[in-house]
Amino acid sequence: MVAAYEVSESGGETRPEHEPPKSVLGKVGLILSAFRDDDFSLSLAELTVRTGVAKATVYRLCQELVAGELLEREGSNYRLGLQLYEIGLRAPRQRTLREAARPVVENLAQSLNNAVTLAVPNASELLCIENVGTHRNRARASVGGRHIQLHSTASGKLTLAMLPEQYPLSLVLARMRRRTPHTLTAAQLTDELVRIREQGYATEVEEFRPGYLAVAVPVRGTDEAYLGALSVIAPTAGSNIPRMLVALTGASHTITSRLTLFEAYRAPR
Repeated sequence: MVAAYEVSESGGETRPEHEPPKSVLGKVGLILSAFRDDDFSLSLAELTVRTGVAKATVYRLCQELVAGELLEREGSNYRLGLQLYEIGLRAPRQRTLREAARPVVENLAQSLNNAVTLAVPNASELLCIENVGTHRNRARASVGGRHIQLHSTASGKLTLAMLPEQYPLSLVLARMRRRTPHTLTAAQLTDELVRIREQGYATEVEEFRPGYLAVAVPVRGTDEAYLGALSVIAPTAGSNIPRMLVALTGASHTITSRLTLFEAYRAPR
C-alpha cells in the first residue's frame, strides 16, 4: 500500500489522490505508508495531509500505534517503530532469500570493492532488502528497507523488463522524473526494456546519480521465477562492466543453489 497523497511537479504535496478508506485497518495502512524513504519523522499535520484522514482520527490511531510499538514518538512528531522492522523480517519469502544471499552478497561486495544490493518486487514498488559494502569513495548505496526507483536504476529497469504485468509501463512512464541529464526519456526506456529482456541483465550509467553506474542481474528461484535483482553500484571512472557482470552472474547462480538447499532442508518430512 502506498500513501494516498499526490506529489506535484515541483515536489510539493497536494490533496489526497483518493477518498480515504472507511475501515480502521485501511486508515492505519495509510498512516504507516505515509512515511517515505527520506522521512525520519512526520508531524501530525503532515500525516493528515498525506493520508487525507481527519486530524482527530489520525491522532487517535497514532496514539494506539505508539502503544503497540508500531510507531514511536519523537517530540511532537512520529516515526516508524522497530516492531515494524521485526515483523517485516519474519516474512518467509524475503527471510529465506536474505539468509541464502547474505554471505554471497558480502563476498561479492568484498571482491568488487563496491556496494552490492539485493532488491525484491514489493507490490508496485521495488524494495532493497540487502545492502553491503561502500563505493570506493565511501559513498553508500541504497539503505536496506528503502524503495528503489524503477526507471532510473539498473535494478528497477531489470524488474520492469522481467515483470511487465506486475509493473505496467504506462503507469511508470506517467510518474517518470529525470534525476540527471542521462536519465532515459519515455521512448528510450521502452526500447531499453526490450534490450534488457533480450540480454538478460541491465545497466545504467549516471542515470540515477552523476559519477556512478550500476549493473544488475536477476536472482531466480528453483522454479526459475524472478525473485529480485542483484546489483553492484560503482564509480563510473575505472569500472569494468564486463567483469562486474561475470561476478554478478556467478553470485546469482550461487544464491539460487543455496535457496535449493534451504528449501530442501525446510521441506516437511
